[in-house]
Parts: sequence; structure tokens; C-alpha cells
Amino acid sequence: MSCSRKSKLEMTTTRQNLAGWLRTLADSLEAGELAMPDGQVCLEGYKSLKLSAKEAGEVLRLKLSIKFPKPQTGEGAEAAEEPGETPGTVAVIRYKSLKKHMKQTFKTIGQALANGVLPPELETMSFLSDARLMTSYPGKGDEYYLSFLDKVRDFETALANQDLPALKAAHADLNRFKHDCHERYA
Repeated sequence: MSCSRKSKLEMTTTRQNLAGWLRTLADSLEAGELAMPDGQVCLEGYKSLKLSAKEAGEVLRLKLSIKFPKPQTGEGAEAAEEPGETPGTVAVIRYKSLKKHMKQTFKTIGQALANGVLPPELETMSFLSDARLMTSYPGKGDEYYLSFLDKVRDFETALANQDLPALKAAHADLNRFKHDCHERYA
């Protein structure tokens, strides 16, 4: 998942499909992240969101743009950490914000598993994406990243197989690993 200063989506749809797409957009906004051409975009702290729909023959041309405030720099401001850049964008998600989001999605996943159901797809995909992004931040526990990613892959495999007992075990394993790592590193 990335948080860039600006993200744009342009697409075409029919009038019949517009309502469904808007519902999906509303669900994404409520969940705090949105699938864009350059990957998942977290919506934490967005400055503006602009949506336009114009007729183009028999279809509608949709444009969605999301803007974020400039990262704060200078004395007293927590500097944005940049795990990497993609062409035309600069990642500005702070490690602390990423961890907070991961904590929330991991908890939601755990609650679903405790209730004996598969976790919500959006939260699960977000957690998996965030887990991979987290391991791109240098100096934040690098020596644990490979082991952590192995456990993430175990979780992902159980999810792909829709194996609830294996998912519960993988979630518990990730939780233990998180606690061990945070005791030693955080």
C-alpha cells in the first residue's frame, strides 16, 4: 500500500454500473484505503478527494483524484519516512501510521477468526500489503523481516486455501512473532 501526495484514477463505465462502482468506492473510503492503478492507497489524512463523471457517448468517463498534504518537515515535525519511490510519486506514509493501520486490520482479522469465519477480504489484503511494505523500512527490525515474511506467506497460503484452522494457527503465530519482536526491538 502506498500513500503518495497525489493519486489519480481515470476509467469508463456505463450508467448501469456506476451505482455499483460508487458503492465499492464508499466501502473503500469507509475502510480507509482505495485500490488505484499504482496500488493500494491509504486514505489517512487525505486533503481532498475529487470525483467527476462526464458523458462520453454511450459511456461515462470517471475521474477520481486524491490529494494529501505536503509532509511536515523541520523542527518538531516527525519526518515522513520514504521506503521507496514510484515513478511520478513520493511515498509519504510514516512508519508509525503504517503500524497503527496494521494493528487495526490485524485485530479485525483476529475477531473474524475468533468468530469462526474467514476474515474480510479488504482488511486481509490490506494487512498483507502493509506487512510487505513494513519490511521495506530500514532500521526497524531488519533482522526479523525474512522470518516475518515467511509467517505472512503461511497466513496467505491458508487464506488462499480458505483453511480456517490453518488461518487461526497462522494468525496466532504472527501474533506471537509480533510480541517477541516488539519485546526485543521496540
